[in-house]
Amino acid sequence: MNGLALLLVIGAVGYGLAQRFRLPVIPLLLVSGFAVSIAGLAPGHGESRFILDFGLSFLVFTAGIELNPRRFLRQTRPVLWVAVGQFALVGLAAFGVARWMGFATVPGLYMGFATAASSTLVVVRQLKSRQQMFEPFGRLVTGVLLVQDLILILVIVVLGRLGDGAVAMAASSGSVLALAAAAVLLHWRVLPWIERTIRPDEETLLMIALALLFVFLAASHALAIPPIAGAFLAGFVLSVFPINGLVRGLLGSLAEFFQAIFFVALGSLAVFSSPWIVVQALGFSLLVLLITPPVVTLLAEWKGLSSRSAIESGLLLAQTSELSLVLGLVGVAAGHLDMESFSVIALTCAATMILTPFLATDRITWKLLHRHPGRQASDGFFGFQAHAIIIGLGSSGMWVVRELQSAGHHVLVIDDDTSVIANCERNRIACLRGDGSDPRVLRRAGAKDARLIVASLPRPADVLKIVRFADDVPVVARVFDAGDAREVEEAGGFPVLSSEAALEKFLEWFDKNLLLGDRVSQRCPKSGGSAH
Repeated sequence: MNGLALLLVIGAVGYGLAQRFRLPVIPLLLVSGFAVSIAGLAPGHGESRFILDFGLSFLVFTAGIELNPRRFLRQTRPVLWVAVGQFALVGLAAFGVARWMGFATVPGLYMGFATAASSTLVVVRQLKSRQQMFEPFGRLVTGVLLVQDLILILVIVVLGRLGDGAVAMAASSGSVLALAAAAVLLHWRVLPWIERTIRPDEETLLMIALALLFVFLAASHALAIPPIAGAFLAGFVLSVFPINGLVRGLLGSLAEFFQAIFFVALGSLAVFSSPWIVVQALGFSLLVLLITPPVVTLLAEWKGLSSRSAIESGLLLAQTSELSLVLGLVGVAAGHLDMESFSVIALTCAATMILTPFLATDRITWKLLHRHPGRQASDGFFGFQAHAIIIGLGSSGMWVVRELQSAGHHVLVIDDDTSVIANCERNRIACLRGDGSDPRVLRRAGAKDARLIVASLPRPADVLKIVRFADDVPVVARVFDAGDAREVEEAGGFPVLSSEAALEKFLEWFDKNLLLGDRVSQRCPKSGGSAH
C-alpha cells in the first residue's frame, strides 16, 4: 500500500505540472516514474504487476470509447491508406534502425511495431483541446488511430504467442477476430437499440458500461488472449453516439485516477544502466518525428485532403502509442525483450508524446505549408472582379450560391473538401480547392477585388485571417459563439451567429444590399455581435 500511495502522490504532481505548463500528461507521468526508478523507490514487483494489470485494462477501455467509427465512414479509404501506410513504413524503418543498432531479429520486430503506431490518448486530448474532433482532418486522424490500435492489439496477441508455434498464433488471432465481430454487432445493432428503447439513466448506463468491460475481460480470459483486447473492444462497443459522451462523463475522474497510477508505475519499471539506452531512444524518437509527418502528409493528400489538413494530420500523429508500452511489457513477460529494451520503448514514448503540443501547432503547420513543394503557385488569378466568394461551402451552402447567381453575380467557391469541389464542377460553379484562410489562395481568388466574401469555417482564427486580408471587402462570417462574434466584429467583419434569428437578420441585409445590385460600401448592421 505504501507503493500505491507513493504512485498516487507522484501522479498528482504530474497532473499539476501538466496543467501548469499545458503539456500532455502521459509523458510527464512516465518521466515521474523514471524518477522513481532512478531514486530506487519503485514498488515491489507483485504490487506493480497488480497496478499495471488493473490500470491497463481500464485505460485501454476508456481509449476505445473515444473511437467512434461513424465519424469517418465517408473517409474509409483515406483512413485505411494512411493508417496502414504509416504503420508499415515507419515500422519497417524502425526495424531497420533496430537491426543497425544491434538488436536481434525478434527484439527488432518489437521495436519496429512499438514505433509504428500513434497515441490515441495524446492525439484525442489534443483534438479536444483545440475543438477539432469533427473537422475533416480530425475525423481522419481518429479513424487512423482506431485502425492502428486494432492492428497493434493483434500484433500484441501474435507476438505474445511467438514461441508457441504457428497454430497457437493463428488460434489467438482467430479468437481476437471473433471477439471483434461480437463487438461490432453490439456497437452497430444492440447498443443503439438499448439507447432507443430503454433510454437508461446515468446509474443504469454506468452499470451497463462496467458490465460490458467485465464481460469482455472474462471472454478474453476464456479465449486465452490478453485482457487488453477485451478491454479495448468493450470500449469500442460504447463509442456509439450519444452513449460515448455520457459514459466519458461518468468515467472521467476514474479514468484519470487509473491513468496516473498506471503510467507512473510503468515508468518506474524502466532501468537506466547505460547511456546507450538514452541514445537509442533518441534515435527512435528522431525516426518518428522525421518520417511520420511526410509519410502521413503524402498519403493524406493523395487521398483527397488539402495540404494544410494533411500536414496537421502528420504532425499530430508523430508520436508512439501507449499500446507500444503494453507491447514492451508483453515482450518482457515472454522473454523476448530485456528491461533495457523496454526502457528504450518507454523513453521513446515519453519523448515523442511530450513534443506533440509543441509540434502540432498552427505556426509550424503554416511554415511547412509555405515550403510544401507541391503547393500551387499564387499567380493563377481567376480574373473575376466584383464577384462573391464563398469560403467553406460544405454540404448546405448551395442555397447561397443559387441566390447570388440568380441576382447576376459571379460566384467563386473555395473549399478543401474534394467532394464539395467535385459537386461544384458538376454544377459548373467556379471553384478553387484549397485552404480559404491561406493568403496565396485568397490572392488567386481575387479576394481584394470581391464584392462580398461569405466565410463558413470552423476555426474563428481562420475567419480573422480572411477579414484582415480582405481590407474593405465585406466579410460575412458564420460563428458559433458570442465571444467569437465580438472578435470578428472588432476585426471589421460581420458575424452571423448560427441561430434562426441571426440568419433572418443576415437575409434581410443580403436582400437590401446585394439583390439590388449595389456595391456594398457601408458596414452592415451590427446584428451578429450579440447572442439572440
